[in-house]
Amino acid sequence: MRVLLLALLYSTRPLDPIAAETFDLALHRSPLVRSLVARLEQSNVIVHIQSSRQLPTGINGTTRFVVSRGGYRYLRIAIAAELSTQARAAILGHELQHAMEIATSDAHDVESMRRLFEQQGEQSGEFFDTRAAVQVERNVRREVLLLQAEPVVKFHQ
Repeated sequence: MRVLLLALLYSTRPLDPIAAETFDLALHRSPLVRSLVARLEQSNVIVHIQSSRQLPTGINGTTRFVVSRGGYRYLRIAIAAELSTQARAAILGHELQHAMEIATSDAHDVESMRRLFEQQGEQSGEFFDTRAAVQVERNVRREVLLLQAEPVVKFHQ
């Protein structure tokens, strides 16, 4: 229920239970993800998040441009379903950074998004990446793992 309420509050929306679990963990454990989502809320970008079992080998997440309609730009983030929840949260941070890169640009279709990443990113085959997204992924991974362990209190007698 909590995840459904979160999805209704944000323009960043999980589309399936695995995506919802990932979004929930990332929001609750990562200040960086919360910041990215808050910044996306101030933009005209709507992000749908889904889990996928059909990503190309070696690719754990993608961000795709879907359409521009009614003054909004719609993106779809896909995250490899077979990863651990913590790894998916880090990949989600990575892909949300790409969404921010699009949100702060004038990219409004697939071709202008391609030009954006040709200018800002590095290409590997048919995929692009940016240093900022790689760094966000590392930072989110640290945030998620740091908060994973429960504090331990010892009392000495």
